[in-house]
Amino acid sequence: MFRYICRFVDLPVVGSALYRLNVNRPMIRLMGREHVYADPAWLDEGRLAEKLVVTNALGARHASFRFVAGELDPLPRHELFMTTARRITDPILVVYGSATPRRSKAEMEALRGLPNVQSLELPVGKLAVHEEFPTLVAEAVQSFVNEEVRSAPR
Repeated sequence: MFRYICRFVDLPVVGSALYRLNVNRPMIRLMGREHVYADPAWLDEGRLAEKLVVTNALGARHASFRFVAGELDPLPRHELFMTTARRITDPILVVYGSATPRRSKAEMEALRGLPNVQSLELPVGKLAVHEEFPTLVAEAVQSFVNEEVRSAPR
């Protein structure tokens, strides 16, 4: 069904109308509260204005709908995603927030069982944990990199 919606979004008038129904000030606020930000107040007027600039970029509707529909995913099935991740021999770090939505969190947690994966669930955050809590994410990444450097063969 999403594939067909993406085709409608590509139509000049219809696509623009569909996009505006889904991506506007009230909808962005709703998405922020529901699954993107742990603290709805984080998306203040200044940050919301920055988000709206992005939504108004030429062609933005095409990528936005395809993202939501999963059409941008290079690996369309969970099994293929996991098989590909198993093939990666370099260390992988997965960082996510404790309030990450259930389905997204399940995908992140599925990686934990792989031998080359380290994961860290931060005590706060949803999908945009990197935006809302950049210091916590940066500290996790820095610690991971430092550990990898220390344990690298000399």
